[in-house]
Amino acid sequence: MWILAFLIGLFSGIISGMVSVGGSIIVTSMLILISAIFQLKLDMKQIVTTTAFYTLFTTISGAVYFWLQKLVVNKIVVYFGIPAVMSSLISSLMANSFNDNVLQGIFAFFALLAAITIILPSSGKKLDAEGRFPYFTAISLSIIVGAVGGMIGVAAGFLYMPIFLRLFRLTVRQAVGTGMVVGGMLCVGTILGKLSWEYVRVDVIVPLGISGIIGALIGGKLTALISEKTLNFLMCLIIAAIAVQTIIVFLVNSLMVSLPIVMVATLVVSVVFVWLILTSFSRNLPHL
Repeated sequence: MWILAFLIGLFSGIISGMVSVGGSIIVTSMLILISAIFQLKLDMKQIVTTTAFYTLFTTISGAVYFWLQKLVVNKIVVYFGIPAVMSSLISSLMANSFNDNVLQGIFAFFALLAAITIILPSSGKKLDAEGRFPYFTAISLSIIVGAVGGMIGVAAGFLYMPIFLRLFRLTVRQAVGTGMVVGGMLCVGTILGKLSWEYVRVDVIVPLGISGIIGALIGGKLTALISEKTLNFLMCLIIAAIAVQTIIVFLVNSLMVSLPIVMVATLVVSVVFVWLILTSFSRNLPHL
């Protein structure tokens, strides 16, 4: 179990360190899978708590690296991160009484919305450095992102990264660095809302946390070797994949849709996402 957890944490940490999205989703999915295969008896609350601890470790290590590189936007951390912590704590407590089907439906909807938002071209307007910061919009969106992350038990990078890139017009590296700090803050609220010793699996958290820290540092260094356009392209692919995965889970587990229909729906959504991504990046692909 230690070896499996270490490998999962390392791979997910590298992904998180590179693009600040997908790490917690990968960990959650893999923990569910290995729990079923190896009969580890990890329930969803244990998996959610484990993922939150893992994400906290990786985001802290990644945040330190990007902070030293001066790629963290402090204003966004304050006005986006603090409200997200508060809403994630409240929603994490509320989610304990929610039906799993409701949570999966909320997750699927916001994942799909985030994928469409980050893939479609932005307006091209840049955030005014003179002070026209959208305070109300930032706080409102952070409350929504924190609430979703708190309910599902993830850092919600797939939600706030499109906001950082499209609304705040940050560079990809600034978005990743700022996202590391915000993701860590959001996880604090989630952990406080779900923290109970019966849900803490130290035998899983320790190897995940150690390898996740190593992976996040490796991923952070890789961002310096990869172009902005390539990072943006990878981020779009990962967020689109997360959206497809959540839709499949929602259709199968919550709506009990038959397998043939799920396969057709998955194929259609995947083709649409691939077409949108290629269309969006077609003018820049030679420079990737």
